[in-house]
Amino acid sequence: MAYKDETNPFKGAVQAGGVAEITTDPRDNTSEPDGDQKKKTFDDKLVEWVISRVRQWKDHRVANYDRQWDAYERQWRAIYSEEDKTKKRERGKLISPAISEAVENAAAEIEEAVFGRGDFFDLWPEAADSDANKEILSRNEVRFREDLERTDFTGQNSEVIMNSAVYGTGLGEFVLEDSVDRDISVEEVAAPEPAAPQVGPDGQPVAAPAAPAQPTMRAVVTEKEVTRPQMRSVNPRNFIIDPAAKCIEDALGCAIEEDVGTHIIKAGVQKGFYKDVKVEAAAGDPTTGQDPQVVNPWVNDVVPVIRYYGKVPKNLLFPKETTVDLFTDEKKEPSTDPLDAEMVESWVIIANEQYLLKACETPDMMKDRPVVAYQWDIVPGKFYGRGICEKGATPARLLDAELRARIEALAYVAAPLMAMDATKLPRGFKFDVYPGKNLLFSGDPSTILKPFKFGELDQNSGAQVQLLDQMVQRATGSVDSSALAQGGVSGQARSGAVSMALAPIVKRNKRTLLRYVNRFLTPALRKLMWRYMQYDAGRYIPANMTFNVSSTMGIMQREYESANLAQMLSAMQPGTTEHLVVLMGLIANSGVQNRDMILAMLKQKLALVQQVESAPPVDPNAVTDPVMIEMQRMDAQLELATKQAKIAETQAKTRLYNAQAQSEAMEPALESQKIALKGIYKTPEEQINEEFDRRLEAAKIRLRAAEMSSDERIAESQERAARVGNQPKLQVVTVPKPVAVPTPVPMVGAENL
Repeated sequence: MAYKDETNPFKGAVQAGGVAEITTDPRDNTSEPDGDQKKKTFDDKLVEWVISRVRQWKDHRVANYDRQWDAYERQWRAIYSEEDKTKKRERGKLISPAISEAVENAAAEIEEAVFGRGDFFDLWPEAADSDANKEILSRNEVRFREDLERTDFTGQNSEVIMNSAVYGTGLGEFVLEDSVDRDISVEEVAAPEPAAPQVGPDGQPVAAPAAPAQPTMRAVVTEKEVTRPQMRSVNPRNFIIDPAAKCIEDALGCAIEEDVGTHIIKAGVQKGFYKDVKVEAAAGDPTTGQDPQVVNPWVNDVVPVIRYYGKVPKNLLFPKETTVDLFTDEKKEPSTDPLDAEMVESWVIIANEQYLLKACETPDMMKDRPVVAYQWDIVPGKFYGRGICEKGATPARLLDAELRARIEALAYVAAPLMAMDATKLPRGFKFDVYPGKNLLFSGDPSTILKPFKFGELDQNSGAQVQLLDQMVQRATGSVDSSALAQGGVSGQARSGAVSMALAPIVKRNKRTLLRYVNRFLTPALRKLMWRYMQYDAGRYIPANMTFNVSSTMGIMQREYESANLAQMLSAMQPGTTEHLVVLMGLIANSGVQNRDMILAMLKQKLALVQQVESAPPVDPNAVTDPVMIEMQRMDAQLELATKQAKIAETQAKTRLYNAQAQSEAMEPALESQKIALKGIYKTPEEQINEEFDRRLEAAKIRLRAAEMSSDERIAESQERAARVGNQPKLQVVTVPKPVAVPTPVPMVGAENL
């Protein structure tokens, strides 16, 4: 389909005042032809509008990308071409496998990181969803996984990843395909009834064959026709897009060009998906085939088809002659220029670049385009990205040139050459040397024949090849696995040095992985789910959802992490919690067959170890006698009971003190209230109580008076007893009779002496 459109859309551009004034695009001229030319139908006008743009878009892509893509594909597949010569007289055709190794390593790293563990996505409800929506998503997720297994979703993603690594851009298209699901079941076949007795020619009864005693079982195949959305990988050579676009949604449109089998077109016409138009079986552009490097492409029983997804003028998709517009402006002629016309998102399928098979407004409920793309490495401002082959193109060409020069030099050095004296050779001598040949000379052979050698092979050639191979690895982010293996076996590669060497490569692979997950895989899953909800409503329930792609680590990153975990494991004490946690991480990164079983066992052991570590330490001097243990247990219980009793006593005292404090605090208020209310309201009971209290108080007073009188009498009696006891005892003493003594007579005048 390589056509050159001589029509220049910018013809007539006038530079006025520094601003280019663009005239009407000649591609939008859909007026009726003059003279005897055939009148254009509505379908012809739409086909002309689409094909005119698709041709120019393709010419732009071919001029800017196809030649480089051819070179990248030849380097990847090691296909020699005369265009790859580095000098005119070069005879070598060797191609280094460095680019092929880099592409396969990078693609395998992404595939292993995403699809290596089985489940690669989860469906999450949105924040505002209810519990019912969560149950709906859970059911949709189970059925979605089943359908992805039936549609080879993983295999198509592998092709997309490989295309992006080679060409720089990975593309996928969503199509509806009719298929037949066949399920096997078992049904029971009832035993046949016994046959009626038969009579032979001689009149004797013939024994009927014995019927099976039990029913038999047989397999039954159930067929069901289904229409299932699927994703198909698209080669960038088959993809055409508006050159001004940076992504698919921003483009005016995009198209997928490929050769389709005639039987597929016929089946689409019979099912009513395509219009019943005359198509011709012929090959399209050979560069859009599955393998543009082949010399003789297949051209039989195929139809070149263009599937256009994008905007078209509404008046071309729905002509006024076939539709009724209630709000049209009859004075204004409808335009087909995207700048003025009303554009409608639609599907347009064209065969042989002239027959319209299908044209309709996009039937998808989300109004999105059924194409998704991502770049292996982004080129700012461009739709097409940068792949592994483009990164390593220059060092790969240098490496190929060095290898070819080495092989050509080796041919001169390794092949045996002989120098001969032509004057002494016999007539008709054949210049061939092989074992057992007889040579005839006219003279001494030692003077006629002499081995000849052009020179030695340059010893620096091998070092140069190794240096160029390292340049390819640096450019592509690949790694020399053989060198790492040899270094690891011989012990020359230290763990720290290997980690430092692998760190940049791991980061580059992680960057590519995130771009693939965010820009391709997640949108692809979302678009597929939307189409399953629309075209298989009986199996899926429409609901909002968020895809979470659970990508892990690639092989290289996993080995890098495993090496670090192994070093950490050697520095920990076996049997501890941290040792088991690191061991679980190491097993999770491995690819052993019973990984899940081993992890479950390690989790159980981890729970036991944590339980043992949380228990109090065991005293080595602890008593082991059962009687002593029981006594210690009883002592502990007694001590516990004593402490509990003390605690209860303390709490009771606290409550008592609190009550007393509250009572003392309330006593003044109660006393004042009592005084205030005294004598105001007295009931009979209160009067009786008051009288009782008065008599009781009087009795108490009399009792105290009696007690005081009794105490006084007792005190007097005790005092008299004490006085009597303290008096001295009298003894009767016989007193002698007194003797008479004469009384002296005073003298007269004695008083004057």
